[in-house]
Amino acid sequence: MVRGKILILVSLCLFFSSLPLGGEANEITGEAKIEASYDLGKGESTWGGSLDLKYNTSLSSNYYFTTDLLFSYQSGEFFQPIRINELFLQGVEAPWKEMDFRLGLLEMSWGASDIMSPVDVINPRPFSLSFSEDALENKIPVPALDLEWYHSQDWSLEFFYQPSFVPNFVPEGLEKQLLGYELASLLSVNPQNLALNLTKEEPLVDFSHPIWGVRARGMISNVDVAVSYLQGYYLSSYPRETNVFLGLNGSSIVDVTMGYPQRSMLGLEFQGEFPLLEGSTFRGDIALFVPERWINYINITQPSGEVISYPQEAFQNPYWKASLGIDYTTDNNTLLNLIWMWGNPYEEGEDISPYLFLTAERPSEDNKWTASLASGVSLQDGSMVNVMELSYKPEDNWNISLTYSFSSGAPESKLGEVGDSLLLGVKYTF
Repeated sequence: MVRGKILILVSLCLFFSSLPLGGEANEITGEAKIEASYDLGKGESTWGGSLDLKYNTSLSSNYYFTTDLLFSYQSGEFFQPIRINELFLQGVEAPWKEMDFRLGLLEMSWGASDIMSPVDVINPRPFSLSFSEDALENKIPVPALDLEWYHSQDWSLEFFYQPSFVPNFVPEGLEKQLLGYELASLLSVNPQNLALNLTKEEPLVDFSHPIWGVRARGMISNVDVAVSYLQGYYLSSYPRETNVFLGLNGSSIVDVTMGYPQRSMLGLEFQGEFPLLEGSTFRGDIALFVPERWINYINITQPSGEVISYPQEAFQNPYWKASLGIDYTTDNNTLLNLIWMWGNPYEEGEDISPYLFLTAERPSEDNKWTASLASGVSLQDGSMVNVMELSYKPEDNWNISLTYSFSSGAPESKLGEVGDSLLLGVKYTF
């Protein structure tokens, strides 16, 4: 594994060293970031850094090539050291004048909401418990073809084709830990006494059985609208068979087979000026999900040899998720954003619940300082998370930020598990 990562790193360095620099047709941009965080609840500190390199080159007047690579390090164990953010060939008004396309490893952005759109479900994501904007916008690219045909100045039709499956990134150790706690609660045993064996079965996705979608977007009475359909799979795995072997000494062996249920998504997006408040904008996304019926068959073998079996349904009926928001900039340049949300990005099916998020952001007159507050509350259990940030830009390409996050509510509540932490970050953009 280490040898493979070294080989990849060397190959990437050789790749970048061979790129033609200079001239208007070639451009290298990037972002270097260092962050240090301190968990106030656990009394633990972590630090990390990342280097994001993006290379754009013009192959002709209509064709372009983009590469975006992320190198990162984190003192914790749950991270990806090397990742391709994007790598694609782009055609603008090509191969026909009314058409654009992208082909390669892509990041897709469906939905009108500022963050946490229920329609934006194509790309998998790295594991995170954070509700920060950076964490929620962090995506893993997928191999795909994205084709958009412009019917007129106001309307277009987009086609998406993905020939292989890419799941959410959850480290195996963390996934086994989380699943172990869930099983221990179900069996009323100590999680330390569970020996968990995990097997994953990814869905058959290939060129003849792809993940695909269509999206029509345009304008109706000065309101941007879009209607979409996506046929694919859940990006997080769910148990489909659980075999439990209870021992005489209180220990247990559990074999779990995980899979990825199929799902269809029908989405509606809209955004425009709010008619009752001048200078404001309203946005909304509504998504209807139709899941494959998914049953986890649980078999418990007692020390006596008796077997108790019963089904546990994860998905059965269609359900919907939504995000409705309005933003407004006051006379003193304070940005206010209010969002009502039915289901956060980590909830599906019967776990969906309502939330309310409020964001306020105020820059200084010289735009060097920015203070912001983002608060979210679960309307189901009253748990709350707050993120206070103060950032400073000594120059246009430098940003220093201090973030304080704190939550309230029981550990098992919707937002209580976020915890309390301090984060200091320094970012340089070039």
